[in-house]
Amino acid sequence: MTLVVALLGFQVCARYGFGRSFSWLEEVSRFAFVWAVYFGFVMAAEGDRHIRVSVHLDMLPKTARIAMLTLADCLWLVFNAVVMWHGYFFTISMFEFPYISQTTGINLVWIQMIVPLGFLLLSMRVVQVMVRRWTRGELPEDSRLGE
Repeated sequence: MTLVVALLGFQVCARYGFGRSFSWLEEVSRFAFVWAVYFGFVMAAEGDRHIRVSVHLDMLPKTARIAMLTLADCLWLVFNAVVMWHGYFFTISMFEFPYISQTTGINLVWIQMIVPLGFLLLSMRVVQVMVRRWTRGELPEDSRLGE
């Protein structure tokens, strides 16, 4: 996110301070933002802080709560596998039939590659949380309560 803010800040200074605009800066900052979003949800999953409805889970005993969270995470892993599968073949097709960015001149496969990669990293974090949940009995914390 620091890169995004720095690039856009430079673009604003260049445009309004010097009357000069760089079209590639906006595109590169957009690419960096997309990658930052994917890495952000990987980091959120590592801390087991992703969005979920958990009011009903609070009424269950701890073992049942862990079982329900594991079931939800297994369904999430299935979804991640589907996205990785289709993302992989989409990425391969972009190597065969390149789509070149007009302003930067790079093949957009390098930007789109974050989809299967991000979901792979996310799946690894979900499995880590599941293992941690069963071995240590850790449950997700309510993020509204603070750290």
